[in-house]
Amino acid sequence: MADNKIAKVGATALSAIFGDISLTERPDFIPEGDKTGTEGITSEDIRLPRLGIAQGLSPQIMPDDGSYIDGLKLFEMFNDSSKEIYGRGPIFFVPVRRDVKCIEFIPRTEGGGIRDMNVPRNDPRVTQWRDVVVNGVKKRLPPSATVFDEYVSLLIKLGGESESIVISIKHTNKFNRRAATDLNGFIKMHASQGAKSVPIYGVIYSISSKSEKNDSGTFGVPVFQQVGFIPKSMPELFQRAQEYAKSLEGKTIVVQREAGDEDFDTAAMDGTVKDAEVM
Repeated sequence: MADNKIAKVGATALSAIFGDISLTERPDFIPEGDKTGTEGITSEDIRLPRLGIAQGLSPQIMPDDGSYIDGLKLFEMFNDSSKEIYGRGPIFFVPVRRDVKCIEFIPRTEGGGIRDMNVPRNDPRVTQWRDVVVNGVKKRLPPSATVFDEYVSLLIKLGGESESIVISIKHTNKFNRRAATDLNGFIKMHASQGAKSVPIYGVIYSISSKSEKNDSGTFGVPVFQQVGFIPKSMPELFQRAQEYAKSLEGKTIVVQREAGDEDFDTAAMDGTVKDAEVM
């Protein structure tokens, strides 16, 4: 399992030079809270990590692919930036923002790619099924545009630390759709309690992965559960989530996608934050 230590490539040489070098154990001699040199780096300048689930064709499990993650197994969750492996969960997170994105892909038979990155939610390409004839056989196909529920979140680590991550749920099968509607329902329920309502970032949730089957094969899907309100002992977590949500106001969360059609695997996605006016 990945452990956040400096890349295994050249590990022997690194050890000879630096000894036990790690990204998980922060030396005591570095002053706490010192952010010198980072002041000019904003959310527009970074790529948000994405939480992926390893599928059969995920590049992260192909040894010869540049995205390969050593030790990653089918249906395990992983961080596409740090390459940390989370297993099948549960892992815990606080959502700070939810977006819905509709994208029309070009079929692979036509070369793949993206035809329209910003299809309106009520567009017929999103809402209408299609009747087509393939080799003399009539088939009913889903809408040509794919819907994604995307949650910018804080992933909670051991010790109460947190890191940014994007959880993107693609609506191309009933299991993914159910997962997204479950999480949306939890979030909406907590925001509908009158004076006791809490914002989207007031509750901790868990995500696990499990395998499901349909006519296309076996694949990993997310499962969400409620954990509870952010504890009274962790006000700093609520404050960070609140500040993070505010920092994203006026920004568009863009998920970069490689060429493919609406069946393209979610494991090829990575998130970027860009200024809304630039899009």
